[in-house]
Amino acid sequence: MTDLAQLSTEELKKHLALAERDVLLKRHRKTAFDARSDLMKFIRYTMPDPEDVGDPERSLYEPTPVARLLVDTLQKVERGELLRVAVSIGPQFGKSEPISRRFPAWFMGRNPWKHLMLGTYNQDFAMEFGAEVRSVMESPAFNRVFPTFQLRKGSQAKDLMITTRGGKMAFIGVGGSGSGKPADVFLIDDPIKNDEDVQSEKFREGLWNWFNRVAYARAKTTTAIVIVHTRWHEDDLIGRLCDPDHPERNRKYAGVADDWTYINIPAVVKEGALAKALDLAPQKQTDPLIVSQFGHEPIVSLWEARKSLKHLASARRLDPRGFDSLYMGKPAPEDGDYFKKDWLVEHTDPSEYPSAREMRQYAASDHALGEKQTNDENVLGCFGVDRKNEIWIMPDLVWKQMPTDALVDEMIAQMQRHEPQIWFAEDEHINKSIGPFRRQRMREEQVFKTAVQGLTSTRALKARAR
Repeated sequence: MTDLAQLSTEELKKHLALAERDVLLKRHRKTAFDARSDLMKFIRYTMPDPEDVGDPERSLYEPTPVARLLVDTLQKVERGELLRVAVSIGPQFGKSEPISRRFPAWFMGRNPWKHLMLGTYNQDFAMEFGAEVRSVMESPAFNRVFPTFQLRKGSQAKDLMITTRGGKMAFIGVGGSGSGKPADVFLIDDPIKNDEDVQSEKFREGLWNWFNRVAYARAKTTTAIVIVHTRWHEDDLIGRLCDPDHPERNRKYAGVADDWTYINIPAVVKEGALAKALDLAPQKQTDPLIVSQFGHEPIVSLWEARKSLKHLASARRLDPRGFDSLYMGKPAPEDGDYFKKDWLVEHTDPSEYPSAREMRQYAASDHALGEKQTNDENVLGCFGVDRKNEIWIMPDLVWKQMPTDALVDEMIAQMQRHEPQIWFAEDEHINKSIGPFRRQRMREEQVFKTAVQGLTSTRALKARAR
């Protein structure tokens, strides 16, 4: 044993430095060991504080409430406890760091013989994720956590990496092929680039087909699929798979949501189970701007330091419908946009309707005649406008699939019952597709009091609503 009292000042400094290094190495070994089984510790350990890289407990990464929830979900995925998970979350709340940059590296470090795929909105962005994951795997911190892990030489491209144990990581864009790339875990992060894309029915159908024919086709019974994206549209990918408010939930997609765990993480959190899970404490607000947008009930920002309640209130004031979709995960606002719930009054007694003399009668129809509408319903019916300019929908409104002859016969029957002044419908349908047959049937039934007005179609839903 060295007698420290006999050492010079310089020798004491050397001994002290060696002792400090030994302590630091032990701390690194313990932290690295813990990071093998704890994703949050792995993220923090592989993102050291640049001001003190040597301290394993200091990190750039902030374990926010949403980060803890995402990490807990991903660890359940890795353990096989969750197989189908969809998470909707607003922009810039830190979802991609744990999901697409750190989890793939951690998962493959723990399971170097397994296969992981990651999909995002295009191939360029997918390769960016691939490059970032590769960078994590090449870091000294990763090497300390998983010292035996290696990528096969010559198999370290940004879009495809192969481990020495035979595991693969593939990074693909929406529309890209996954042929020959099996998956034990398939991550889909932001498959939608922007609002312009998702407003296109063609894009939404393309995304749906890609999910089913590429992503889901790579899956087997035990494959975990994790989808995370900002909600852009009620008919986006999460909408079709999980959203209980999707307009076709009980028909086209009945039963689909039963297979999925759906987690919606709104930017403004109210009192309840989610606030408890995130360890957030909603408070009553007094700021006039916040109250004007969110009311008086207790609320809290999902990440106050990044997006304060006042900032979120300003965002909602500028674009209420966009805010409810992007930040709250509610693409179809509960109180509507052009049509409000409180505008609609239900009547069960026919005697409450004004008489025909007290109303101007009109009719309208929306025909599912296009090639892409074979599973859609036809909607047709009459409505009256009374002297107060209130609209009364006639109770014999029809909303169902029907062949063309039955459709025209129903139109004729309603013309005879209600004698509407004008019947409005899309010109391509009412005057061209079924026009000859309609005119023939109107002559046969001698229905001449109703003028048929064809309207030019527009894909702008807001314009059509007006």
